[in-house]
Amino acid sequence: MSSAGKIIRQRRSLLACDGKTSIPAERFYRMLERVMPRVELELARRPVPWDAIPWEPAIHLALFVHRVQGVEPGLYALARDPGKVPKLKAAMHAQFAWQPPPGCPEGLPLYLLERGDARALATQVSCRQDIAGDGAFSLGMIAEYQESLVAHGPSFYRRLFWEAGAIGQVLYLEAEAAGVRGTGIGCFFDDPVHQSFGFRDLAFQSLYHFTVGGYVDDPRLTTLPPYGAQAEGPEGAMDLP
Repeated sequence: MSSAGKIIRQRRSLLACDGKTSIPAERFYRMLERVMPRVELELARRPVPWDAIPWEPAIHLALFVHRVQGVEPGLYALARDPGKVPKLKAAMHAQFAWQPPPGCPEGLPLYLLERGDARALATQVSCRQDIAGDGAFSLGMIAEYQESLVAHGPSFYRRLFWEAGAIGQVLYLEAEAAGVRGTGIGCFFDDPVHQSFGFRDLAFQSLYHFTVGGYVDDPRLTTLPPYGAQAEGPEGAMDLP
């Protein structure tokens, strides 16, 4: 097993997915378990980094699952606060199934909404970027929007993005540990995302997207040692020109 330091140092954003790599269901579930803040615990006892976010979770995941072994392709939802499942369910399409996928760990509030090939849809709503459909899965980070801003004021909009950013960083590291890679997707069509999942008003809004999959190496990228390793002299001082 790789050390945390090794995973952190080697972490890279993928630039293209190979369109064929799949991941085991247990890896998929582990990634999703890592983004759960464990709201049943006191703040100081929550897992890193969720112990550093002083507000209750306001971001949930709308997933496009493509290549996860043992998990049917389709649309899924992850409620990062299990108590918000009824609220999410009421806000989405009435015909969605809301079925836990087989083998899903107890306590992970992940639900199959609709079976089917979602690769083209994921690509289309992400500004037609192939990385959204060519990976193992992609997702939209769906914020509890209007209620949060009314309760905490307009400045909370920035905090919603902080929370989304923390989710993205956890997914980056978990993807790297799983032998694949991830990247954020900043360009997406929010209204088609909302229509795909059934959101009809400002109660929920898509803030950011992310994808995970088998990566294609870019030969233009080069990894160099840190500056200190290159410039230290015999006494450990920096040799500067």
